[in-house]
Amino acid sequence: MKNKKNLIIFVFICSIIFIICYYIFCISGNNINISQEKVVEEILNEFNNYEANIEVTVRSNKNENKYEMTQTVNNNYSKQEIKKPENLKNMIIELEENKLKILNSNLNMEKIYENYNYILNNSLFLNTFANDFSNNDSEVYKENGKTVIEVKLSNNTNTYIKYKCLYLNEKTHIPEKLVIKDITKNPYISIIYNDIKIK
Repeated sequence: MKNKKNLIIFVFICSIIFIICYYIFCISGNNINISQEKVVEEILNEFNNYEANIEVTVRSNKNENKYEMTQTVNNNYSKQEIKKPENLKNMIIELEENKLKILNSNLNMEKIYENYNYILNNSLFLNTFANDFSNNDSEVYKENGKTVIEVKLSNNTNTYIKYKCLYLNEKTHIPEKLVIKDITKNPYISIIYNDIKIK
């Protein structure tokens, strides 16, 4: 009788431990993942309206080119203006709806492209990154005190733009760097956000 009572108590304690462990690891764990993903989406949604001063480095097999630019994004309107190098200074690229406009006041040039969807998916803008995050495989992890959001662009036919890694300040969630990698995961474009104002 005593052994039977001990067995019932043992089974009862084991059941309570199992329920507690199940709650902690399964139910609570899923809530953490869902809330983390929701937080990331909320952060990325803020990138529909911002202004930034950026440094862009483009690497190829033979050389490396550096540019200083400003970016402005206001919902469906995006603008990029090159400040350096000097020979491209004041070149402006504007994207609005399905229209691409290229302006250069130094050369008195203006070119407009209608329904030019390939260019409209501009990988240098943060609002494009937010869209990529929503429509592709992605993961969020910590690296050297930064929050990293990595997106794999499986359906992108451009082999130079297959992965994007956005590095955020862990406390403020302000973008610090965006690295665009090729199919072999080598950096192709790096963008440093020297100054960014999210509206």
